[in-house]
Amino acid sequence: MDQNLQREITQACIALVQKNAASGQGTRQRSPLGEPKTKKEAIEWLLKAAHDPDITIEKVTDALWVIYKRSKLASQARQWVMQLLLDLVRREDILASDAIEVASALYSLSEPGSGEREEAIEILLKLAQRRDIPFHDTVEAAHALYLQSPKGSKEHQQATETLLEQARWPDTTVAQAQEAALALCYASGYRSQERKQAIQALLELTRRPNLSFEDAVVLENNGMFVAGFGALAKQELTARRQTWETIARRSDLTPEQRAQAAEKLEYYKNMEPKKSNARSTKTVIY
Repeated sequence: MDQNLQREITQACIALVQKNAASGQGTRQRSPLGEPKTKKEAIEWLLKAAHDPDITIEKVTDALWVIYKRSKLASQARQWVMQLLLDLVRREDILASDAIEVASALYSLSEPGSGEREEAIEILLKLAQRRDIPFHDTVEAAHALYLQSPKGSKEHQQATETLLEQARWPDTTVAQAQEAALALCYASGYRSQERKQAIQALLELTRRPNLSFEDAVVLENNGMFVAGFGALAKQELTARRQTWETIARRSDLTPEQRAQAAEKLEYYKNMEPKKSNARSTKTVIY
């Protein structure tokens, strides 16, 4: 690509970031365009970024990924892609959701240990700690880093710790805290330590003081977290039963809510294993 074309694409991408910032709305949803398959198609998409409503930041990063991968090693095109991603993510007016998308692309295209990789990690972790952006974006920043980083790496551990911290922030709603814990729970291996930690964070939510009926319903709507997980599964059954016992004692329930609480309580009582009163005996063979 010649420099004039690169300049046009850069201006179009910046205009898209500015438009999103002005509207206050991110564009992380999937657009109907599909994936760019050729370098030519990717360039055409990027040139339309500023004025085509179907060209989202997600599509911009997809297109830049195609151009990068289909360009020669150490080529000017690859250097330009990396610099464009850096320029976009460093903009002060960029939305958090857009910054997550761009930083994730920067992470995936950069080499381990490079300055670009380290900057992408730093940006995602900073976004994950911010309290002045939508909570979903803070979770998404840590979740994106967790999914992309190699297991056992420093940034993988940092992303894990961040998601667990978000689930325990004291001023979050039950729904928000659950979102952070479930993000880690569903992204980690079935018997991994990270999943067990996420489940413990979820169980802690059932013990929040002044848990409302609505909070209990939020926790209930995601079903069982750890079916078949041995001791943790038993802990969850006990925690859910205790939650509905607490809810059932509330004096502010409507008749319908009271009936629902009683039904849930009975359900979890029946699910818990019954303790046997039978004494064990030994068979003596003479």
